[in-house]
Amino acid sequence: MQYEKVCRLTLVTALVGGLACSSSTATNTGTGGSSGSGATTGTGGSTVAGGGGGSPSTGGVSGTGGSPGTGGTTLPASGGAPGTGGSTTTGTGGAGGASTPGSGGRTGPGTRDGGPGSPDGRPASGGSMSSGGGPATGGTAAGSGGSGAGGSTGTYVGTKTPGTSQTGDITVDPTKTYQVVDGFGEADVWQGSSSTAMQTLLWDPVNGIGLTLVRIGIESVSGKSVMMGNAGIADGQACVKFNGKDCKVWAAPWSPPASMKNNNNVNGGASNDTLKTDSYDAWATLLAAFPAYYKQQGGPDLFAISAQNEPDWNPTYEACIYDKNQMVTFIKALGPKLAALTPPIKVLAAEPDNWGNCWAGDAYGTAILADATASSYVEIIATHDYGSTSAGTYARPAPPANNTKHIWETECTPGDKGPITIATMVYAAFATGGVSGWHYWWTQDFVPSTSSPPAQYYALGNFSKFVRPGFYRVDVSGAAKPSGSVPLVVAFTNLSDGTVAIVVVNGGSAQQAAFFVAGTAWPASVTPYVTTTSSKLAAGTEITVTAGRFSASLTAQSVTTFVGKP
Repeated sequence: MQYEKVCRLTLVTALVGGLACSSSTATNTGTGGSSGSGATTGTGGSTVAGGGGGSPSTGGVSGTGGSPGTGGTTLPASGGAPGTGGSTTTGTGGAGGASTPGSGGRTGPGTRDGGPGSPDGRPASGGSMSSGGGPATGGTAAGSGGSGAGGSTGTYVGTKTPGTSQTGDITVDPTKTYQVVDGFGEADVWQGSSSTAMQTLLWDPVNGIGLTLVRIGIESVSGKSVMMGNAGIADGQACVKFNGKDCKVWAAPWSPPASMKNNNNVNGGASNDTLKTDSYDAWATLLAAFPAYYKQQGGPDLFAISAQNEPDWNPTYEACIYDKNQMVTFIKALGPKLAALTPPIKVLAAEPDNWGNCWAGDAYGTAILADATASSYVEIIATHDYGSTSAGTYARPAPPANNTKHIWETECTPGDKGPITIATMVYAAFATGGVSGWHYWWTQDFVPSTSSPPAQYYALGNFSKFVRPGFYRVDVSGAAKPSGSVPLVVAFTNLSDGTVAIVVVNGGSAQQAAFFVAGTAWPASVTPYVTTTSSKLAAGTEITVTAGRFSASLTAQSVTTFVGKP
């Protein structure tokens, strides 16, 4: 690869720095001027809207004040209207400059998916801080890209008279659907335990942000496939407890046993860091034994097993490289063994480090789709989101038109912990990359402290809390060409009840935006939930929708989700 990676530090070592993993070309998040203070919180009670009053899938009802969340953090109920215990006023923010999210370069020493104690941590050579964040030179408006699997022509049938858009409106059309949403998640790897407070923050859709995808790690110890840390058991249980069948727990291997590799070492770095040809079947057998092992430890049924973590990257920690042909061959060995299990386990592949190697470059995804046998076993085409691609900052490489697989982004660590970079990455992944699922890297970096989660946590909640599994991405038109100074808009709907969730990433200054919801099922009103560096998914004043139209003030450097039902 043409960029450097930084491995994880030991669990007893303090986490340092972060990684830029959006797909622009070597500019990290710009300072962009002074961001406003965003929302201010009333002092008369709970600062949280609708604590227990909303249903994550139906839009919710008004809360009665909200109860404090575990770990010192209280969040709005999914889709709920503001509670009555204390007021929250959405500020207009200060005059923030445009911000261009992170790049393919590294911002300095940090963490990623290398093993504990790995010597591979090193400073970046590519990333640099921008002084204002200029607009992107590429990318297209949301709704025009990404032919992800799962598009549906069925919609909620409303009875309202359709409205008419006006010049300057950003149009959201729930009657034009694209990929279905599987969920949002993160990796629970190399952690010894998971606290109740952390489980609430991560997996609870009422008092937390309702993540539903859990990635656990597989490593080889004494010739056996075992879990990387025990926290994956408790977190898998918690995810199922809070989300039921919407929860999907899956596992990814870092390396086969040393005896099965040509370099005779679980770690990579050597040119022969590959699986022996005569060990394909034996390694597949070991991986197929992992679901039963995980279940015996108290974990829930697994949804899928990845063929390999980052087969395109050869670091000095646990790794194994495959080219596209080797990957297809191994999937043919692994797939039948997983399919024969009870319950059957899906194959997820190929998780390249760089999104560009999914459909071009090493072209793992393209090769999988081209092989009928391998493709028949693969449920999810997956990719990581490190480095840069030709798609730029505000887009991701789109799947081919003939793709029928769900696409997941399964690992990334933004270059900062603010709200704009992570939200821009999620926007690009769904709006143009066609993904159905999106994952952060690991818990330690996502939420370093349960008592004070960083803004990136709440920004991901702008998606995960309101865009629930089973929602569909819908068409958005009329938005300005994506850049760091204009609103980035991606929208979703719940086909069963007509709920609309419109997520707006405003990396620029405070500004007004007008929206039009097309069709006969436009919401009666929408409630904005705002995240800034100081506002934590704060519920704003309900906005009336008239003939499908509404306007709103967007706080500088903010992520806002507008939620409403017909």
